[in-house]
Amino acid sequence: MQPSPLYLIPIVPAWAQAGSDDAAIVLTTRVRLARNVVGEVYPNRMDTEARIRVIRQAARSISALPDYGDGVFFSLASLSPQEIMVLVERRTISLQLAKDEGPRGVFVWKNVDRAIMVCEEDHVRVSEIVPGLAPLEAYGKIAPVMEELARTLEFERDDDLGYLTACPANLGAAVRTSLFCHLPALVMTGGIESLASHVADAGFTVRGFWGEGSEVLGNTFQLTDGPGLSLQTADMLSRIESLGQEVIEREALARIDLQTQKDIILKDKLARAIAILQNCRVLSGAETLALFSAMRLGIDIGLIEGVTRKDISLLTFELGKGYLRMALDGGSSVEVRQTYRANRVREVFHKARMSG
Repeated sequence: MQPSPLYLIPIVPAWAQAGSDDAAIVLTTRVRLARNVVGEVYPNRMDTEARIRVIRQAARSISALPDYGDGVFFSLASLSPQEIMVLVERRTISLQLAKDEGPRGVFVWKNVDRAIMVCEEDHVRVSEIVPGLAPLEAYGKIAPVMEELARTLEFERDDDLGYLTACPANLGAAVRTSLFCHLPALVMTGGIESLASHVADAGFTVRGFWGEGSEVLGNTFQLTDGPGLSLQTADMLSRIESLGQEVIEREALARIDLQTQKDIILKDKLARAIAILQNCRVLSGAETLALFSAMRLGIDIGLIEGVTRKDISLLTFELGKGYLRMALDGGSSVEVRQTYRANRVREVFHKARMSG
């Protein structure tokens, strides 16, 4: 079997390996910048010839980046569905780019969690993911990349509206920031509804595990800033920083509430999760993420020993549908994948135990 081209990049991104307390509730921050090439229609209206033309222009600009040698460009047309799903699972590309059938591509850095999607909703979308709540850090890393691209690509910009984008909500600075948050205590205590309402009132959006249009899995939510036409980039980053601090505070208080008011229920949930992980014979992807959520919570509050956050993060990627299909040569049945998943979690969690 010919090796996958994805061997050129680490399957598990660096942000997923962060194990510090600072990344326990807000797992990651992603900043994305969108731009469109002057004289070209937006990707949803482009024919094949126009897409190829923009991809070639973008590829030339990307090849001029100072650290071009630290990455690799993939044409998604040359990848298998399993390989594309792996890129989705490591959050290198969006579901929209994965599902598109026209010419499109992505440039991925090998050692940092940075990517350039070409011909997604906009012609060029550059993104950076960093561990924890760090919008300023993420923006500081990604802005110079877009500045370099602008040296060789002319992007559409209006004096009044700012950068022009396919979606009017992205007009202006064309910056979008998202927080990937693990909020099990708010879910268990019922506080998630209040948070979702507050987030919406503040102009932010609550999305699922894979972003827009996806369901919530493993008590993990994506919080994304709203339209930024009237805001400067610094203001947008400050707003989402404040939101992240509030989310951390609400989840921390909910965890205290669980430990003080619902201690038996909490410990029972964790004990049941350990029992399943140590004795299961088949596991679906959704159930695995739910059990991993319980383990993360137990580790965070000091009730679970014998396994680490990093163990769980690494296993999450290894047991994703795309990665499993690649590892099992793509032709495996659902039962085979679920059996393999169960075998691996038993191996990793056999030492997990309740503390105290």
